[in-house]
Amino acid sequence: MYDVCVGLGYHCESTYQLRRITGQDRAHFFDWLDLDLVAVREIIAADFANVLRPGLSEPFSNGLCVRDRGSDIRFFHDFHAPDGTPLTPALIAEQYPRVREKFAYLADRWRALTASRSRVLYVHHDAFDESGPGDLAALHGLLRSRYPDHAFDLLWLRRTPPEDTAALPPGVTWSTVAAQPGRWEGSDAAWDAALAPLDIPRAPAS
Repeated sequence: MYDVCVGLGYHCESTYQLRRITGQDRAHFFDWLDLDLVAVREIIAADFANVLRPGLSEPFSNGLCVRDRGSDIRFFHDFHAPDGTPLTPALIAEQYPRVREKFAYLADRWRALTASRSRVLYVHHDAFDESGPGDLAALHGLLRSRYPDHAFDLLWLRRTPPEDTAALPPGVTWSTVAAQPGRWEGSDAAWDAALAPLDIPRAPAS
């Protein structure tokens, strides 16, 4: 049985669904962030040193969020502007120390988890079907090389089935979760079906 499920992006849908299904709401580094698989790999490879370096955070998407140029994370929830106004460089600079402190803490939590005896299921939600089997194999190899004593598997969730899974190594599985237009949380039924075969923590029945 897995002790914990940890999301690796793409965006808020995966965090919401993993917390709903498992009943675990302890924060992990990649929760509620918007980033692709390339960024996830680069962040792990850099041991988080490329995240929120001074002077690299800027308003993005017309000030709806903050983009960190060093890591290509889009922060939609950690920087705030008054209602109806965009984020500005001044607002970002004011809030930057608090946000950086938060993510330094979560990076330490990641390191502690990968050094622990916990068995972890990492879940990458490939929300736009951008990645291929080789990309997931590279992520798996990176995790294995950085944390050789860490017990983990990797679940790759796409909108549609991948064309060729021969490059996936043992320890990487895939499934699909259909989008639910108009609902950022995604489809509860699709996520339930995708995770049903897995021996993961489950939220108590309501």
